Amino acid sequence: MTKKLFYFLVILIVPLILYLLSLETIIPMPPDDSHAGLTREAECFECHGEGKEYARKKEHPPKDQCLKCHSPAKT
Repeated sequence: MTKKLFYFLVILIVPLILYLLSLETIIPMPPDDSHAGLTREAECFECHGEGKEYARKKEHPPKDQCLKCHSPAKT
């Protein structure tokens, strides 16, 4: 009986975990000319790198994979 209960819980929990992991927030890039056509992270740091005019804020996650969280805006 405990094996059946364990398998039942696994069957319920695994899809729930996968669903929760898929809920990452994707923040669109502004639909302006300076963001049009960006396809590489290196291009982002031309304006958003350290010491630049639009540098990332201190509380920004320290990831250098911009396109993982930020997607091109839909036109």
